[in-house]
Amino acid sequence: MAKIVVVEDEEELRQLIVEELEDAGHQALEAGDGVDGLSTIMAENPDLIISDVGMPRMDGFQLKQKLQELPNHSPTPFLFLSALAFQQAVERGMSVGADEFMTKPVDFEDLLSRIETYST
Repeated sequence: MAKIVVVEDEEELRQLIVEELEDAGHQALEAGDGVDGLSTIMAENPDLIISDVGMPRMDGFQLKQKLQELPNHSPTPFLFLSALAFQQAVERGMSVGADEFMTKPVDFEDLLSRIETYST
């Protein structure tokens, strides 16, 4: 299965996502914000990145933009999670190169289905 980095500042939600991914057979690594996420992504070279949008120190948009500058990591599939469901947030996420944009609360069946798209 896939190696996935989950970047989410809400610890309870991050843990829940990690558990769901591991129960589905994926290897899940976690980070509490974009700065830690960038370090984890660079060290682990994941198959997929799931990132919240609004986080301290470095938000998800900034994280994706930093990854776009790194040739080894720019093509890694990137899925945004956000409580921001308005069109402007979705458009911004897609404009920085996201492959998917999901709103919270997380529908885990939908999340796992989208992950399958990128891990086959």
